[in-house]
Amino acid sequence: MQRVLVIRIGRLGDTLLATPVIEALRQACGPGVKIDFAASPGASAYILELDERVNRVFPIAHRSTPWRLHRVKRALERHSREFPYDLVINLECGHECDDFIRFARHDKFLGRPLVETQHREDRHCVDTEKSIYAEFLGRNISRNADTSLKLKLETQQLPVPVGVKYLVINPGFSGLGRAGYRSHRAWPESHWVRLVELIRKDTGWPVLVNGTAAEQAFFPGLLEAPGVHSLMGSSLPTLVQALSGAQCLVSVDTGTMHLATALATPVVALFGPTNPQLTGPYSIKDANRVLVSGVDCQPCVNTAAQRKCTLNRCMTGLSPEVVYDACLQVVSA
Repeated sequence: MQRVLVIRIGRLGDTLLATPVIEALRQACGPGVKIDFAASPGASAYILELDERVNRVFPIAHRSTPWRLHRVKRALERHSREFPYDLVINLECGHECDDFIRFARHDKFLGRPLVETQHREDRHCVDTEKSIYAEFLGRNISRNADTSLKLKLETQQLPVPVGVKYLVINPGFSGLGRAGYRSHRAWPESHWVRLVELIRKDTGWPVLVNGTAAEQAFFPGLLEAPGVHSLMGSSLPTLVQALSGAQCLVSVDTGTMHLATALATPVVALFGPTNPQLTGPYSIKDANRVLVSGVDCQPCVNTAAQRKCTLNRCMTGLSPEVVYDACLQVVSA
């Protein structure tokens, strides 16, 4: 088997959670296998383009647009006519990519629309995706495949000297500044400030705060805390460099959490309304900690309880002291 197309068109976190298929393919087919991806444009496509194991990325925006009206889909179709795929793996659970089976030339096709794939609340989404290709590539190979990245990057300049130990924290997430959107995944800024105080007092390590440029307005007290250095608005390569050298990452449920896991950096993940069994950090080899407060309404994402919630107890109930203890555990593991 020489050529494979993987279809996973989602946000950065979705793309990173699909990376076990790369190692499963290389184990089953050999390191010479050419792996192409159909992925979302932006960070998802960019991170795959940087991965030395990926041959080509087709950035698919507006995935429901018909093939004849979609420039990138037409390019993929032409490419598959010239170089037909030995295998196409559709990791999507929705119907939007069912038509790839018609337009991408292939010998073997796995996933929708040939089989109905559904996520379950009691199974991680990665294990659901593995069920699509496990029988074909080998169950043991698929079971042992982990989230990972093998990136081709030049050294980036960080706001801490080389050789200094540091932590990275990620307090923001998509939707934080959206009008009318309640920040159910948000950990209070005062908790973040207290966590930094504990880290600085006990270890003296500086703390790098990641986020988008727009998120700076939500964390003024945190960014002004002693020992804090801002990565807000930094490039993806700079974030990769920072995460690769960090002692650990502390993050709410967001794509940065999955990026750190794929880079084999220990993660302390703070979960509130979302379900860590379904979308938590996925790593077979590395020590990560998922923290939940355990309130009786958790998880509540996409339910009436979440829409009515005004207290955000599931996040405020996580104390900085508990989070700091978890940091010490993953760093020393």
